[in-house]
Amino acid sequence: MTRRRSGARKAQDRGAALILVVWAIGLMAVIGALIARDSHLDALEGNRLRDAVSAQLMIESGQRIALARLSQPTAGNSIGFPIVCDVEDGRLLIDARPVTALIDINAAQEETLAALIAVLGVRGPDAASYAARIADYRDGDTSIRPGGAEYQDYVSAGLGHGPANRPFTRTGELSEVLGLPPQLVAALLAHVTAHSHSVQMDPLFASPEVLAAIQALGSDAGALLAEAAWADPGDGTAAPFAGAPVIVEVIAQTRSGFVTGEAATYGPQERILSGNRRRIEERAAGPEPVMAAGASLPDPSPCY
Repeated sequence: MTRRRSGARKAQDRGAALILVVWAIGLMAVIGALIARDSHLDALEGNRLRDAVSAQLMIESGQRIALARLSQPTAGNSIGFPIVCDVEDGRLLIDARPVTALIDINAAQEETLAALIAVLGVRGPDAASYAARIADYRDGDTSIRPGGAEYQDYVSAGLGHGPANRPFTRTGELSEVLGLPPQLVAALLAHVTAHSHSVQMDPLFASPEVLAAIQALGSDAGALLAEAAWADPGDGTAAPFAGAPVIVEVIAQTRSGFVTGEAATYGPQERILSGNRRRIEERAAGPEPVMAAGASLPDPSPCY
């Protein structure tokens, strides 16, 4: 009897030890899986960081290429943009336009702003209200336009600021206008500027959205269309947009497929021979996302 009890106890001990071993193996497998997952996530994050840094360096190279071309005389009526070219780390899409291709949020009338907002998909009454809020933000008085907003409205909304009551210094200030949806601000940024100081727009370089907004104004459209900002005198001595601020838009695609971009506004060419331009403002290139998922830039041509 005593021997049978001892054997049963030993069997129970072996069973408990086996359970512990199985449990330990399972725990080690879970820990190993977690470590592998974390390592994978770390590798992905490292790759994303590397791609972001590489793309930013590519964008800076693209901007230098654009500014160099803008400083050089060009023959005929070709301004030499857009440019698609390959660099060591990927592919660049480079474009340059005068700021007169965009609607100036300081100079434009409410009706023009409302027309653009409507073209971007906002229904009529809301488009008019958003335009009024932009106008109230930039004007120097405290009178509230129909559908607009002044200081007390900002206070009531719990904001720590009111309307600037001065012209916009950068397009990014649109995000500070009371009530403008973030997605609308993101869409507007591709079509507006704070630096042309003109109600007129250049139809040669304007986006389809800007042209549609102008056309929606009917009889007022003609007064908003300016002559081309750059006219070649025909002797090959003119640099594109030499006397006007320009927007240089660069989209970079790394060899791994990572895509990002930046649009920077540069002041007028200060010295024709050197082509010096002062950087005024930057923002993300184009509406978000910059390109559709999986899209590729067009076939390249030489950068230089």
